[in-house]
Amino acid sequence: MKDFIKFAIGFTAGFIAVYKYLSKKEEKVISDPPEISPFQSNGKILEVLKKFNEIKQNI
Repeated sequence: MKDFIKFAIGFTAGFIAVYKYLSKKEEKVISDPPEISPFQSNGKILEVLKKFNEIKQNI
């Protein structure tokens, strides 16, 4: 019975640690700004410039 309690506590602690690690990683991914390449191969430079102006206004 003591072994089961130790196992349950260890499993819970491990699960919490992994959950916190993964949730931090997701926040980091979300907080990164979107990358904009100025010269896209499909020729949408105007859209890129509009998006740049929107981002600049938000700052």
